[in-house]
Amino acid sequence: MSRIESVEVFPVGVRVKSTFTFASGSAGGAGDEVILIYVKIRDDDGVVGWGECRPMRQWSYETPESAVSTIRRHLAPAIIGHDVSDRAGLHARMNAAIGRGTSTGQPIAKSAIDIAIHDLVAKRAGLPLREFLGGARERRDLSISFTITGHDAEEARQQMLAGQADGYRHFNFKAAVQPETDIAVAKALKQTIASGGFLWSDANQGFNITGAKYVARAFEEIGVDILEQPLPADQFTAMRELRRATRIPLAVDEASVSPGDFLNHVAAGLVDYLIIKVTRSGGVWPSLQQIAVAQAAGLPMLVSGLTDGLLTKMAACQLASVFGLDGPVALNGTQFIDEAGLYPAKSGIERGGMIRLNDIPGIGVEPDQDYLKQHARDI
Repeated sequence: MSRIESVEVFPVGVRVKSTFTFASGSAGGAGDEVILIYVKIRDDDGVVGWGECRPMRQWSYETPESAVSTIRRHLAPAIIGHDVSDRAGLHARMNAAIGRGTSTGQPIAKSAIDIAIHDLVAKRAGLPLREFLGGARERRDLSISFTITGHDAEEARQQMLAGQADGYRHFNFKAAVQPETDIAVAKALKQTIASGGFLWSDANQGFNITGAKYVARAFEEIGVDILEQPLPADQFTAMRELRRATRIPLAVDEASVSPGDFLNHVAAGLVDYLIIKVTRSGGVWPSLQQIAVAQAAGLPMLVSGLTDGLLTKMAACQLASVFGLDGPVALNGTQFIDEAGLYPAKSGIERGGMIRLNDIPGIGVEPDQDYLKQHARDI
């Protein structure tokens, strides 16, 4: 039996390559510095696992400062000495250290530890994470969804054309700017997307019920494939009303953190997809529980993220590969944050609108430790 010996936390500054705004805020402006938080867990045999998270106040109550202090002061002491193979027990310890309110307490901070542990135990087994979780090693390639940031129809169309030139077939765009603008953008993108491309709209809680009905009906007519989180997360009753008003496939994001959250939406008939968000859900282990709910309900699944770094992207893609997901993965960190120093070999993993999983044991990628030291931030 191997046990957790140490937990180290590295807040790291990276630069934003291009501005990314949405209904509830911004993931950063071009040239800004944003914080990625890395966790390094070592067991008593010397095996190391890496995890990562990117908390942002615009889409969560967690911040870089709260995540770092939570991990260092509460989660790490709770898990030192724990059996690395006992992932259910790991979450029980973390949830005892940081309790829950209406949903999982500090899930983004917990996800960094969960991802590191999954990296570690898969390395101990000598298997890529997808194979360790029960999937096939041969499932390697996943299509990436390109994020459209333009809020003008022609600007959005030009961004889609640029993405297509780079090899992307699937696209997602941010709605809830203004209803007429949203509809104009959706029309332009639907006219431009290639046959077989998946067009995904995400409102980030930006509509009221009136606007949501109006835009959802228009998106349905245009042929948008999915509308994600159209209403504020706590407006369950309004979500029922929207479901009755439109047939466009619906999904939730901010409203679905724990497996119980997703189960409640499934039971009420309010969702048509599970959006797998490893970081928001507290890691790989809780995501597996959400997936079980979706499979029991016969619902398809898509993968998304929080403009995460490559380590989280790879973990999410390894998980998606286990279940043979056909839909695109909306993991857009590469578009918006400069990770060249963190992952010098990144171009061999992600290119041409595809993620190509390798056969390295664990998640399959580690951050450059010299970069972590040089760009560490004291928070």
